[in-house]
Formats: sequence, structure tokens, C-alpha cells
Amino acid sequence: MRGGPLTAHLPTLLGEVTGPSFLPALIEVKAEAEHGAADTVDHAVAARDVQALHDVLDDAQASSRLPETPSGFDALHDLVVRARSDGRRGTGPGA
Repeated sequence: MRGGPLTAHLPTLLGEVTGPSFLPALIEVKAEAEHGAADTVDHAVAARDVQALHDVLDDAQASSRLPETPSGFDALHDLVVRARSDGRRGTGPGA
């Protein structure tokens, strides 16, 4: 972030900053765990739990009073146009 771009890749960051001596090993363990097999997971239980979460989300969506599509686009567009127009004329906030 010091130079502008955001870098989230830990091995890349390791080459750009000085860190504690154990940091390379920690990054390696983290990467292995992220991409390793989920050997300790009971896949049948996980599938059942995921389905239960989907059911909760489906029920919440079905009972929601929110519209299927957003309805505030026109009002938002008008607000943005007014704010930009006021900014050009010097009548907006901070003018």
C-alpha cells in the first residue's frame, strides 16, 4: 500500500518487507492448509449442513418484504446528477 497498489499475496509481500524469521514457514503452512484436502471433514455432515443453510436463506428470501429488483435507481440517479451539477456551480457542500 505504500506505493499505491494493494498486494494480498503473502509470498510477494514477504519479498517486499522485513518480517520475523518464522514468517516464511508460517506463510507456507497457511498456504498448505488453504489448498490441502479436508481429510477431517465428514462430507455427508457438511453437505447436510450446507443444505440446511441454503434452506434458511431460501426461507428468509421467501418471507422478505424487499422487492425482487431494486426500486431506487431513478432517485439515486437524480441525486447524483444534482450533486454533480451543484458541485460544478459551487453551490454544493463545502462551496
